Amino acid sequence: MQNILERLELQANSFQESFTHLSKSKSLEQLAKSFFQILRGNLLVTDAAVFFKARNDKDWKNLFSKNGCSEECLHYFAEENSFGINTINYSNFEISIILPVFDRGRFGILIGKKLDKTSFSESDRISLQFFLQQLNSAYQFIMSREKEKQLIFSLNHRVLQLNSLIDTGIEVARLREGKQLLELALERVLALTNASRGMLRVKQGRRVVEKLWFPDAIISAPVNNESYTISTSFKFGGKKYTFYLFEKESRRGIIEFDGTDQLLLDAFARQVHVSLENHYLHQQSLEKELIDQEISVAGSIQKKLIPEELPDIEGYELCGINIPTKFIGGDYYDCIPLKDGRFLLVMADVSGKGVAAGLLVSTLHASAHAYVESPFELESLVQRLNEVIFDSATVEKYITAFFALFDPKTGTVESVNAGHNPTYILRKNRTVDELKTGGIPLGMMRMAFPYEGAKTTLGPGDSVLLYTDGVTEAMNAAEEEYDDIRPLKNFLLNNHGVCAGDFIEGLIEDINDFTGDTPQSDDITALYFIRKSS
Repeated sequence: MQNILERLELQANSFQESFTHLSKSKSLEQLAKSFFQILRGNLLVTDAAVFFKARNDKDWKNLFSKNGCSEECLHYFAEENSFGINTINYSNFEISIILPVFDRGRFGILIGKKLDKTSFSESDRISLQFFLQQLNSAYQFIMSREKEKQLIFSLNHRVLQLNSLIDTGIEVARLREGKQLLELALERVLALTNASRGMLRVKQGRRVVEKLWFPDAIISAPVNNESYTISTSFKFGGKKYTFYLFEKESRRGIIEFDGTDQLLLDAFARQVHVSLENHYLHQQSLEKELIDQEISVAGSIQKKLIPEELPDIEGYELCGINIPTKFIGGDYYDCIPLKDGRFLLVMADVSGKGVAAGLLVSTLHASAHAYVESPFELESLVQRLNEVIFDSATVEKYITAFFALFDPKTGTVESVNAGHNPTYILRKNRTVDELKTGGIPLGMMRMAFPYEGAKTTLGPGDSVLLYTDGVTEAMNAAEEEYDDIRPLKNFLLNNHGVCAGDFIEGLIEDINDFTGDTPQSDDITALYFIRKSS
Protein backbone atom coordinates (compact mmCIF):
# COMPACT_ATOMS: atom_id res chain seq x y z
CA MET A 1 0.00 0.00 0.00
CA GLN A 2 2.84 2.39 0.91
CA ASN A 3 4.53 1.68 -2.44
CA ILE A 4 1.33 2.51 -4.31
CA LEU A 5 0.96 5.82 -2.45
CA GLU A 6 4.57 6.72 -3.14
CA ARG A 7 4.15 5.94 -6.83
CA LEU A 8 0.99 8.05 -7.00
CA GLU A 9 2.71 10.94 -5.26
CA LEU A 10 5.69 10.66 -7.61
CA GLN A 11 3.39 10.61 -10.63
CA ALA A 12 1.40 13.62 -9.36
CA ASN A 13 4.62 15.58 -8.90
CA SER A 14 5.68 14.58 -12.39
CA PHE A 15 2.42 15.86 -13.87
CA GLN A 16 2.77 19.15 -11.98
CA GLU A 17 6.37 19.63 -13.14
CA SER A 18 5.45 18.82 -16.73
CA PHE A 19 2.67 21.45 -16.82
CA THR A 20 4.99 24.06 -15.28
CA HIS A 21 7.57 23.21 -17.94
CA LEU A 22 5.02 23.42 -20.78
CA SER A 23 3.46 26.71 -19.61
CA LYS A 24 6.85 28.46 -19.70
CA SER A 25 7.06 28.03 -23.48
CA LYS A 26 7.36 31.25 -25.47
CA SER A 27 6.22 29.83 -28.82
CA LEU A 28 4.35 26.86 -30.30
CA GLU A 29 7.64 25.39 -31.49
CA GLN A 30 9.08 25.52 -27.98
CA LEU A 31 5.83 24.05 -26.61
CA ALA A 32 6.09 21.10 -29.03
CA LYS A 33 9.73 20.50 -28.16
CA SER A 34 8.99 20.60 -24.42
CA PHE A 35 6.12 18.15 -24.94
CA PHE A 36 8.51 15.69 -26.62
CA GLN A 37 10.98 16.05 -23.74
CA ILE A 38 8.20 15.20 -21.28
CA LEU A 39 7.19 12.10 -23.29
CA ARG A 40 10.80 11.00 -23.54
CA GLY A 41 11.39 11.43 -19.79
CA ASN A 42 8.16 9.77 -18.64
CA LEU A 43 7.28 7.20 -21.34
CA LEU A 44 10.80 6.56 -22.78
CA VAL A 45 9.63 7.65 -26.25
CA THR A 46 12.46 7.71 -28.81
CA ASP A 47 10.82 9.85 -31.51
CA ALA A 48 7.91 12.24 -32.00
CA ALA A 49 6.54 14.69 -34.56
CA VAL A 50 4.17 17.52 -33.63
CA PHE A 51 2.07 19.46 -36.15
CA PHE A 52 -0.49 22.22 -35.68
CA LYS A 53 -3.31 23.62 -37.78
CA ALA A 54 -5.06 26.86 -36.75
CA ARG A 55 -8.80 27.30 -37.22
CA ASN A 56 -8.61 29.00 -40.63
CA ASP A 57 -5.37 27.48 -41.92
CA LYS A 58 -5.41 25.08 -44.88
CA ASP A 59 -2.06 23.45 -44.19
CA TRP A 60 -0.46 21.79 -41.20
CA LYS A 61 2.58 23.50 -39.66
CA ASN A 62 5.47 21.29 -38.58
CA LEU A 63 6.34 22.43 -35.03
CA PHE A 64 8.77 19.68 -34.07
CA SER A 65 10.18 16.48 -35.54
CA LYS A 66 12.92 14.53 -33.77
CA ASN A 67 14.30 12.62 -36.76
CA GLY A 68 12.42 14.28 -39.58
CA CYS A 69 8.96 13.48 -40.82
CA SER A 70 7.84 13.80 -44.43
CA GLU A 71 4.49 15.19 -45.52
CA GLU A 72 3.30 11.65 -46.18
CA CYS A 73 2.50 11.26 -42.48
CA LEU A 74 -0.05 14.09 -42.65
CA HIS A 75 -2.71 11.76 -44.06
CA TYR A 76 -3.22 10.50 -40.50
CA PHE A 77 -4.68 13.92 -39.66
CA ALA A 78 -6.45 14.67 -42.96
CA GLU A 79 -10.14 14.78 -42.04
CA GLU A 80 -9.97 14.28 -38.27
CA ASN A 81 -11.42 17.06 -36.12
CA SER A 82 -12.22 15.23 -32.87
CA PHE A 83 -9.91 13.86 -30.20
CA GLY A 84 -8.45 10.47 -30.94
CA ILE A 85 -5.51 8.20 -30.10
CA ASN A 86 -4.87 5.53 -32.74
CA THR A 87 -2.31 2.74 -33.20
CA ILE A 88 -0.45 2.97 -36.52
CA ASN A 89 2.47 1.34 -38.30
CA TYR A 90 4.34 4.10 -40.08
CA SER A 91 8.12 4.30 -40.24
CA ASN A 92 9.28 4.52 -36.62
CA PHE A 93 5.89 5.71 -35.29
CA GLU A 94 3.34 3.62 -33.41
CA ILE A 95 0.68 6.13 -32.28
CA SER A 96 -1.13 9.00 -34.03
CA ILE A 97 -3.12 11.61 -32.07
CA ILE A 98 -5.57 14.38 -32.94
CA LEU A 99 -5.90 16.94 -30.11
CA PRO A 100 -8.47 19.75 -30.66
CA VAL A 101 -7.88 22.96 -28.65
CA PHE A 102 -10.18 25.69 -27.33
CA ASP A 103 -9.84 28.07 -30.31
CA ARG A 104 -10.84 25.38 -32.86
CA GLY A 105 -7.29 24.69 -33.84
CA ARG A 106 -5.80 21.21 -33.42
CA PHE A 107 -2.53 19.42 -32.83
CA GLY A 108 -1.51 16.40 -34.87
CA ILE A 109 1.00 14.21 -33.04
CA LEU A 110 2.94 11.10 -34.03
CA ILE A 111 4.71 9.14 -31.29
CA GLY A 112 7.55 6.72 -31.94
CA LYS A 113 8.50 3.46 -30.30
CA LYS A 114 9.66 3.15 -26.71
CA LEU A 115 13.34 2.93 -25.85
CA ASP A 116 12.95 -0.56 -24.34
CA LYS A 117 11.14 -1.81 -27.49
CA THR A 118 8.05 -2.73 -25.44
CA SER A 119 4.53 -1.88 -26.59
CA PHE A 120 2.54 0.95 -25.04
CA SER A 121 0.65 -0.42 -22.05
CA GLU A 122 -2.76 0.66 -20.81
CA SER A 123 -0.98 2.58 -18.05
CA ASP A 124 1.16 4.34 -20.66
CA ARG A 125 -1.94 5.38 -22.57
CA ILE A 126 -3.59 6.76 -19.42
CA SER A 127 -0.45 8.77 -18.65
CA LEU A 128 -0.36 9.94 -22.27
CA GLN A 129 -3.90 11.30 -21.93
CA PHE A 130 -2.88 13.26 -18.85
CA PHE A 131 0.07 14.77 -20.72
CA LEU A 132 -2.20 15.63 -23.67
CA GLN A 133 -4.58 17.44 -21.30
CA GLN A 134 -1.61 19.37 -19.97
CA LEU A 135 -0.56 20.25 -23.54
CA ASN A 136 -4.07 21.55 -24.19
CA SER A 137 -4.09 23.57 -20.94
CA ALA A 138 -0.60 24.96 -21.58
CA TYR A 139 -1.64 26.00 -25.10
CA GLN A 140 -4.68 27.84 -23.72
CA PHE A 141 -2.50 29.48 -21.04
CA ILE A 142 0.07 30.62 -23.62
CA MET A 143 -2.61 31.99 -25.98
CA SER A 144 -4.36 33.82 -23.10
CA ARG A 145 -1.06 35.30 -21.99
CA GLU A 146 -0.35 36.49 -25.53
CA LYS A 147 -3.86 37.92 -25.86
CA GLU A 148 -3.43 39.79 -22.58
CA LYS A 149 -0.14 41.27 -23.80
CA GLN A 150 -1.80 42.35 -27.04
CA LEU A 151 -4.70 43.88 -25.10
CA ILE A 152 -2.41 45.92 -22.85
CA PHE A 153 -0.37 47.02 -25.86
CA SER A 154 -3.54 48.03 -27.72
CA LEU A 155 -4.93 49.98 -24.75
CA ASN A 156 -1.65 51.82 -24.24
CA HIS A 157 -1.47 52.54 -27.96
CA ARG A 158 -5.02 53.98 -27.97
CA VAL A 159 -4.19 56.27 -25.03
CA LEU A 160 -1.02 57.38 -26.80
CA GLN A 161 -3.00 58.09 -29.97
CA LEU A 162 -5.54 60.20 -28.07
CA ASN A 163 -2.82 62.19 -26.34
CA SER A 164 -0.99 62.67 -29.65
CA LEU A 165 -4.23 63.78 -31.30
CA ILE A 166 -4.74 66.49 -28.67
CA ASP A 167 -1.09 67.64 -28.76
CA THR A 168 -0.97 67.68 -32.55
CA GLY A 169 -4.28 69.53 -32.75
CA ILE A 170 -2.88 72.31 -30.56
CA GLU A 171 0.29 72.50 -32.65
CA VAL A 172 -1.62 72.62 -35.93
CA ALA A 173 -3.95 75.28 -34.56
CA ARG A 174 -1.01 77.61 -33.95
CA LEU A 175 0.05 77.62 -37.59
CA ARG A 176 -1.36 79.99 -40.16
CA GLU A 177 -2.93 79.01 -43.45
CA GLY A 178 -0.36 77.82 -45.98
CA LYS A 179 1.76 74.95 -47.20
CA GLN A 180 3.56 74.63 -43.87
CA LEU A 181 0.29 73.76 -42.14
CA LEU A 182 -0.68 71.16 -44.76
CA GLU A 183 2.74 69.48 -44.77
CA LEU A 184 2.76 69.23 -40.99
CA ALA A 185 -0.80 67.88 -41.00
CA LEU A 186 0.07 65.11 -43.46
CA GLU A 187 3.22 64.17 -41.54
CA ARG A 188 1.47 63.97 -38.16
CA VAL A 189 -1.58 62.03 -39.30
CA LEU A 190 0.77 59.35 -40.67
CA ALA A 191 2.45 59.13 -37.28
CA LEU A 192 -0.94 58.84 -35.51
CA THR A 193 -2.13 55.93 -37.66
CA ASN A 194 1.22 54.23 -38.50
CA ALA A 195 0.54 54.62 -42.22
CA SER A 196 3.60 54.04 -44.43
CA ARG A 197 2.80 56.96 -46.75
CA GLY A 198 0.12 59.55 -47.40
CA MET A 199 -1.13 62.16 -49.82
CA LEU A 200 -3.08 65.40 -49.49
CA ARG A 201 -4.90 66.58 -52.61
CA VAL A 202 -6.46 70.04 -52.90
CA LYS A 203 -9.02 70.60 -55.67
CA GLN A 204 -10.83 73.72 -56.77
CA GLY A 205 -13.74 72.56 -58.84
CA ARG A 206 -12.32 69.83 -61.09
CA ARG A 207 -8.80 71.22 -61.13
CA VAL A 208 -6.10 69.87 -58.81
CA VAL A 209 -4.37 72.95 -57.40
CA GLU A 210 -1.96 71.16 -55.05
CA LYS A 211 -0.80 67.64 -54.25
CA LEU A 212 1.50 66.86 -51.30
CA TRP A 213 3.14 63.51 -50.49
CA PHE A 214 4.80 62.29 -47.31
CA PRO A 215 7.48 61.12 -47.45
CA ASP A 216 7.76 63.68 -50.22
CA ALA A 217 10.23 61.65 -52.31
CA ILE A 218 8.09 58.47 -52.37
CA ILE A 219 5.36 58.40 -54.99
CA SER A 220 4.58 54.76 -55.74
CA ALA A 221 1.84 52.92 -57.59
CA PRO A 222 -1.70 53.09 -56.15
CA VAL A 223 -2.78 50.41 -53.66
CA ASN A 224 -5.40 48.16 -55.26
CA ASN A 225 -6.71 46.65 -52.02
CA GLU A 226 -9.13 49.18 -50.50
CA SER A 227 -8.54 47.69 -47.02
CA TYR A 228 -5.03 49.14 -47.16
CA THR A 229 -6.30 52.68 -47.91
CA ILE A 230 -8.43 55.15 -45.94
CA SER A 231 -9.39 58.71 -46.81
CA THR A 232 -11.41 61.67 -45.61
CA SER A 233 -12.17 65.11 -47.01
CA PHE A 234 -13.62 68.52 -46.20
CA LYS A 235 -14.39 71.74 -48.04
CA PHE A 236 -13.12 75.20 -47.14
CA GLY A 237 -12.86 78.43 -49.07
CA GLY A 238 -14.17 76.91 -52.31
CA LYS A 239 -11.58 74.10 -52.20
CA LYS A 240 -11.84 70.43 -51.35
CA TYR A 241 -9.08 68.95 -49.19
CA THR A 242 -8.73 65.14 -49.28
CA PHE A 243 -6.34 63.07 -47.13
CA TYR A 244 -5.30 59.60 -48.34
CA LEU A 245 -3.38 57.15 -46.11
CA PHE A 246 -1.80 53.97 -47.50
CA GLU A 247 -0.62 50.67 -45.98
CA LYS A 248 -0.66 50.62 -42.17
CA GLU A 249 2.62 49.33 -40.70
CA SER A 250 2.85 47.00 -37.70
CA ARG A 251 5.22 44.55 -36.09
CA ARG A 252 3.66 41.87 -38.32
CA GLY A 253 4.21 43.88 -41.51
CA ILE A 254 1.57 45.66 -43.61
CA ILE A 255 -1.96 45.25 -42.18
CA GLU A 256 -5.44 46.69 -42.78
CA PHE A 257 -6.55 49.98 -41.21
CA ASP A 258 -9.20 49.60 -38.51
CA GLY A 259 -12.14 51.73 -37.40
CA THR A 260 -10.05 53.68 -34.90
CA ASP A 261 -7.65 54.75 -37.66
CA GLN A 262 -10.57 56.13 -39.68
CA LEU A 263 -11.91 57.89 -36.60
CA LEU A 264 -8.51 59.47 -35.93
CA LEU A 265 -8.16 60.54 -39.57
CA ASP A 266 -11.65 62.10 -39.57
CA ALA A 267 -10.95 63.88 -36.28
CA PHE A 268 -7.59 65.10 -37.54
CA ALA A 269 -9.09 66.35 -40.81
CA ARG A 270 -11.59 68.34 -38.78
CA GLN A 271 -8.70 69.86 -36.84
CA VAL A 272 -7.02 70.95 -40.06
CA HIS A 273 -10.31 72.39 -41.29
CA VAL A 274 -10.64 74.50 -38.13
CA SER A 275 -7.03 75.62 -38.43
CA LEU A 276 -7.64 76.86 -41.96
CA GLU A 277 -10.46 79.02 -40.63
CA ASN A 278 -7.98 80.69 -38.26
CA HIS A 279 -7.35 83.35 -40.95
CA TYR A 280 -10.95 84.56 -40.54
CA LEU A 281 -11.57 84.07 -36.82
CA HIS A 282 -10.17 85.58 -33.69
CA GLN A 283 -7.57 83.39 -31.95
CA GLN A 284 -9.57 83.06 -28.73
CA SER A 285 -12.66 81.88 -30.54
CA LEU A 286 -10.66 79.38 -32.63
CA GLU A 287 -9.00 77.77 -29.62
CA LYS A 288 -12.39 77.28 -27.96
CA GLU A 289 -13.75 75.58 -31.06
CA LEU A 290 -10.77 73.21 -31.18
CA ILE A 291 -11.26 72.22 -27.54
CA ASP A 292 -14.99 71.73 -28.05
CA GLN A 293 -14.30 69.61 -31.10
CA GLU A 294 -11.85 67.40 -29.26
CA ILE A 295 -14.35 66.85 -26.48
CA SER A 296 -17.03 66.08 -29.03
CA VAL A 297 -14.87 63.38 -30.64
CA ALA A 298 -13.96 61.86 -27.27
CA GLY A 299 -17.60 61.99 -26.13
CA SER A 300 -18.80 60.31 -29.32
CA ILE A 301 -16.31 57.51 -28.78
CA GLN A 302 -17.42 57.02 -25.18
CA LYS A 303 -21.13 57.05 -26.05
CA LYS A 304 -20.53 53.96 -28.18
CA LEU A 305 -19.44 52.09 -25.04
CA ILE A 306 -22.94 52.32 -23.53
CA PRO A 307 -25.23 49.83 -25.33
CA GLU A 308 -27.82 51.56 -27.49
CA GLU A 309 -30.11 48.55 -27.02
CA LEU A 310 -30.00 45.89 -24.33
CA PRO A 311 -30.21 42.22 -25.35
CA ASP A 312 -33.65 40.71 -25.82
CA ILE A 313 -33.72 37.95 -23.18
CA GLU A 314 -36.66 35.57 -23.30
CA GLY A 315 -38.68 35.71 -20.09
CA TYR A 316 -37.15 39.02 -18.92
CA GLU A 317 -37.61 42.77 -19.35
CA LEU A 318 -34.58 45.08 -19.30
CA CYS A 319 -34.21 48.85 -19.47
CA GLY A 320 -31.26 51.13 -18.74
CA ILE A 321 -30.43 54.83 -18.84
CA ASN A 322 -27.29 56.99 -18.65
CA ILE A 323 -27.51 60.79 -18.23
CA PRO A 324 -23.99 62.31 -17.96
CA THR A 325 -23.41 65.70 -16.38
CA LYS A 326 -20.78 66.50 -19.01
CA PHE A 327 -20.33 65.35 -22.59
CA ILE A 328 -17.76 62.85 -21.29
CA GLY A 329 -19.19 61.03 -18.29
CA GLY A 330 -17.70 58.67 -15.74
CA ASP A 331 -20.59 56.20 -15.42
CA TYR A 332 -20.84 52.97 -17.39
CA TYR A 333 -23.16 49.99 -17.65
CA ASP A 334 -23.30 47.00 -19.95
CA CYS A 335 -24.99 43.65 -20.50
CA ILE A 336 -22.47 41.37 -22.22
CA PRO A 337 -23.74 38.09 -23.74
CA LEU A 338 -21.44 35.13 -23.09
CA LYS A 339 -20.86 32.04 -25.23
CA ASP A 340 -22.53 29.74 -22.70
CA GLY A 341 -25.83 31.66 -22.79
CA ARG A 342 -25.25 33.66 -19.63
CA PHE A 343 -24.83 37.44 -19.41
CA LEU A 344 -22.33 39.62 -17.55
CA LEU A 345 -24.00 42.70 -16.07
CA VAL A 346 -21.75 45.65 -15.24
CA MET A 347 -22.56 48.91 -13.42
CA ALA A 348 -19.59 51.23 -12.75
CA ASP A 349 -18.81 54.77 -11.59
CA VAL A 350 -15.38 56.43 -12.02
CA SER A 351 -14.25 58.91 -9.39
CA GLY A 352 -14.29 62.31 -11.09
CA LYS A 353 -15.49 63.24 -14.55
CA GLY A 354 -14.07 64.48 -17.87
CA VAL A 355 -11.53 63.00 -20.28
CA ALA A 356 -9.56 61.13 -17.60
CA ALA A 357 -12.71 59.40 -16.35
CA GLY A 358 -13.72 58.65 -19.93
CA LEU A 359 -10.38 56.95 -20.59
CA LEU A 360 -10.83 54.71 -17.54
CA VAL A 361 -14.35 53.83 -18.69
CA SER A 362 -12.89 52.86 -22.08
CA THR A 363 -10.22 50.75 -20.38
CA LEU A 364 -12.82 48.94 -18.24
CA HIS A 365 -15.07 48.33 -21.25
CA ALA A 366 -12.27 46.96 -23.46
CA SER A 367 -10.78 44.79 -20.71
CA ALA A 368 -14.11 43.29 -19.65
CA HIS A 369 -15.07 42.42 -23.23
CA ALA A 370 -11.63 40.90 -23.89
CA TYR A 371 -11.40 38.80 -20.73
CA VAL A 372 -14.86 37.21 -21.07
CA GLU A 373 -13.86 35.69 -24.41
CA SER A 374 -12.20 32.87 -22.44
CA PRO A 375 -13.66 30.86 -19.53
CA PHE A 376 -13.42 32.71 -16.22
CA GLU A 377 -14.48 32.80 -12.59
CA LEU A 378 -16.21 36.05 -11.60
CA GLU A 379 -13.99 36.78 -8.58
CA SER A 380 -10.84 36.23 -10.69
CA LEU A 381 -12.20 38.45 -13.46
CA VAL A 382 -12.79 41.31 -11.01
CA GLN A 383 -9.28 40.88 -9.58
CA ARG A 384 -7.74 41.11 -13.07
CA LEU A 385 -9.80 44.19 -13.86
CA ASN A 386 -8.63 45.74 -10.60
CA GLU A 387 -5.00 45.30 -11.70
CA VAL A 388 -5.66 46.74 -15.17
CA ILE A 389 -7.42 49.81 -13.74
CA PHE A 390 -4.68 50.32 -11.14
CA ASP A 391 -2.02 50.25 -13.87
CA SER A 392 -4.02 52.66 -16.06
CA ALA A 393 -5.18 55.20 -13.44
CA THR A 394 -3.53 57.98 -11.48
CA VAL A 395 -3.48 57.95 -7.67
CA GLU A 396 -6.78 59.78 -7.20
CA LYS A 397 -8.69 57.73 -9.77
CA TYR A 398 -10.60 54.52 -9.07
CA ILE A 399 -13.84 52.82 -10.10
CA THR A 400 -16.66 51.51 -7.94
CA ALA A 401 -18.38 48.71 -9.80
CA PHE A 402 -20.92 45.91 -9.52
CA PHE A 403 -20.59 42.72 -11.59
CA ALA A 404 -23.18 39.97 -11.95
CA LEU A 405 -23.13 36.70 -13.90
CA PHE A 406 -26.74 36.08 -14.82
CA ASP A 407 -28.17 32.78 -16.12
CA PRO A 408 -31.57 33.53 -17.69
CA LYS A 409 -32.54 29.83 -17.84
CA THR A 410 -32.28 29.24 -14.09
CA GLY A 411 -32.45 32.81 -12.78
CA THR A 412 -29.15 32.26 -10.95
CA VAL A 413 -27.16 35.45 -10.22
CA GLU A 414 -23.49 35.38 -9.12
CA SER A 415 -22.32 38.84 -8.03
CA VAL A 416 -19.27 40.78 -6.83
CA ASN A 417 -19.65 44.31 -5.44
CA ALA A 418 -16.38 46.27 -5.82
CA GLY A 419 -17.07 49.15 -3.42
CA HIS A 420 -20.29 50.13 -5.23
CA ASN A 421 -23.77 51.00 -3.98
CA PRO A 422 -25.80 47.95 -2.92
CA THR A 423 -27.83 46.40 -5.72
CA TYR A 424 -31.49 45.88 -4.77
CA ILE A 425 -33.54 42.75 -5.49
CA LEU A 426 -37.29 43.27 -5.11
CA ARG A 427 -38.91 39.91 -4.47
CA LYS A 428 -42.39 39.00 -5.58
CA ASN A 429 -43.48 39.02 -1.92
CA ARG A 430 -42.38 42.73 -1.71
CA THR A 431 -39.26 42.12 0.39
CA VAL A 432 -36.00 43.78 -0.65
CA ASP A 433 -32.58 42.06 -0.62
CA GLU A 434 -29.26 43.92 -0.96
CA LEU A 435 -26.19 42.62 -2.81
CA LYS A 436 -23.17 44.10 -1.00
CA THR A 437 -20.63 41.25 -0.90
CA GLY A 438 -17.40 41.92 -2.79
CA GLY A 439 -14.36 44.04 -1.98
CA ILE A 440 -12.58 47.35 -2.59
CA PRO A 441 -13.12 49.60 -5.65
CA LEU A 442 -11.13 48.84 -8.80
CA GLY A 443 -7.78 50.57 -9.06
CA MET A 444 -7.47 51.47 -5.38
CA MET A 445 -4.77 48.86 -4.61
CA ARG A 446 -2.90 46.46 -6.89
CA MET A 447 -2.27 43.79 -4.25
CA ALA A 448 -4.15 40.52 -4.66
CA PHE A 449 -7.06 41.69 -2.53
CA PRO A 450 -9.59 38.84 -2.26
CA TYR A 451 -12.94 39.58 -3.84
CA GLU A 452 -15.81 37.61 -2.39
CA GLY A 453 -18.77 36.55 -4.48
CA ALA A 454 -22.43 36.02 -3.60
CA LYS A 455 -25.12 33.86 -5.21
CA THR A 456 -28.87 34.22 -5.36
CA THR A 457 -31.74 33.16 -7.60
CA LEU A 458 -34.43 35.28 -9.23
CA GLY A 459 -37.88 33.80 -9.15
CA PRO A 460 -40.78 34.74 -11.40
CA GLY A 461 -41.92 38.26 -10.52
CA ASP A 462 -38.60 39.27 -8.94
CA SER A 463 -36.78 42.38 -10.20
CA VAL A 464 -33.27 43.87 -9.85
CA LEU A 465 -32.11 47.51 -9.74
CA LEU A 466 -28.48 48.50 -10.46
CA TYR A 467 -27.60 52.20 -10.16
CA THR A 468 -24.85 54.74 -9.44
CA ASP A 469 -24.72 57.29 -6.63
CA GLY A 470 -25.87 59.97 -9.06
CA VAL A 471 -29.37 58.58 -8.37
CA THR A 472 -29.27 58.47 -4.58
CA GLU A 473 -27.20 61.67 -4.15
CA ALA A 474 -29.14 63.91 -6.55
CA MET A 475 -29.58 67.22 -4.65
CA ASN A 476 -32.32 69.83 -4.54
CA ALA A 477 -31.93 73.56 -3.91
CA ALA A 478 -31.68 72.95 -0.13
CA GLU A 479 -28.73 70.59 -0.77
CA GLU A 480 -30.75 67.63 0.46
CA GLU A 481 -30.07 64.27 -1.17
CA TYR A 482 -32.76 62.29 -2.95
CA ASP A 483 -32.28 59.05 -1.00
CA ASP A 484 -32.47 60.89 2.35
CA ILE A 485 -35.85 62.48 1.56
CA ARG A 486 -37.31 59.96 -0.85
CA PRO A 487 -35.63 56.58 -0.12
CA LEU A 488 -34.92 54.63 -3.27
CA LYS A 489 -36.24 51.46 -1.60
CA ASN A 490 -39.63 53.12 -1.18
CA PHE A 491 -39.75 54.00 -4.87
CA LEU A 492 -38.85 50.39 -5.66
CA LEU A 493 -41.64 49.03 -3.47
CA ASN A 494 -44.21 51.56 -4.70
CA ASN A 495 -43.53 50.58 -8.31
CA HIS A 496 -43.65 46.82 -7.85
CA GLY A 497 -45.16 45.20 -10.94
CA VAL A 498 -44.41 48.15 -13.25
CA CYS A 499 -42.72 47.20 -16.56
CA ALA A 500 -38.99 47.95 -16.86
CA GLY A 501 -39.35 50.87 -19.27
CA ASP A 502 -42.02 52.60 -17.18
CA PHE A 503 -39.98 52.01 -14.00
CA ILE A 504 -36.89 53.80 -15.40
CA GLU A 505 -38.99 56.62 -16.85
CA GLY A 506 -40.81 57.06 -13.54
CA LEU A 507 -37.54 57.05 -11.57
CA ILE A 508 -36.07 59.86 -13.68
CA GLU A 509 -39.29 61.87 -13.39
CA ASP A 510 -39.25 61.46 -9.60
CA ILE A 511 -35.61 62.59 -9.40
CA ASN A 512 -36.31 65.63 -11.61
CA ASP A 513 -39.34 66.49 -9.50
CA PHE A 514 -37.18 66.36 -6.37
CA THR A 515 -34.23 68.40 -7.73
CA GLY A 516 -36.34 70.98 -9.57
CA ASP A 517 -34.18 73.60 -11.31
CA THR A 518 -31.01 72.57 -9.44
CA PRO A 519 -28.28 71.66 -11.98
CA GLN A 520 -27.42 67.98 -12.15
CA SER A 521 -24.31 67.41 -10.01
CA ASP A 522 -23.40 63.85 -11.01
CA ASP A 523 -24.01 61.31 -13.76
CA ILE A 524 -27.29 59.43 -13.37
CA THR A 525 -27.21 55.80 -14.45
CA ALA A 526 -29.59 52.91 -13.74
CA LEU A 527 -30.37 49.43 -15.08
CA TYR A 528 -33.57 47.61 -14.14
CA PHE A 529 -34.65 44.13 -15.16
CA ILE A 530 -37.55 41.87 -14.27
CA ARG A 531 -38.11 38.13 -14.45
CA LYS A 532 -41.60 37.82 -15.84
CA SER A 533 -44.17 35.89 -13.88
CA SER A 534 -45.19 33.83 -16.89
